[in-house]
Amino acid sequence: METPKPTAAHRRLEGFAGHWEGEETVYASPWTKAGKAKARRDARMGVDGFFLIDNYREERDDGTMVGHGVIGYDPKQRRYTLHWFDNFGTPPSTPGLGRFEGDSLVFDFEYPDHRGRTVYELDGDDGHVFRVEMAPEGEDFQPIVEGRYKRIEG
Repeated sequence: METPKPTAAHRRLEGFAGHWEGEETVYASPWTKAGKAKARRDARMGVDGFFLIDNYREERDDGTMVGHGVIGYDPKQRRYTLHWFDNFGTPPSTPGLGRFEGDSLVFDFEYPDHRGRTVYELDGDDGHVFRVEMAPEGEDFQPIVEGRYKRIEG
């Protein structure tokens, strides 16, 4: 049996690989307190180029958030997948399902009492924007976090 090779859809994730540092705005919501944060993302292609492995650290005056994401491509669904784990301690019930919209990789999540959206967006060769939005049941999306990063390596 010949070993599978990553497809063009998998290789499209490579643009998000690298070491990124930036600042974030955290908005007041049922899930977060408003404030500013400094953050770092260390992302690399792994598992022979099939997955983007994203390690995240956000530092705020009132604490630290640490997260770990694994982004892949499901050729059967023709959708990207995001499994996210963090120190809030709630394991993902199902992965976010995503698609590219231009240079933005947009993931949708369904939770028991709300919907979520996570966006990874490339901004030129050395810029990256990250957004998280939530929508309580029956309401519109509201911003939770927006981060703007610069590539420091990779």
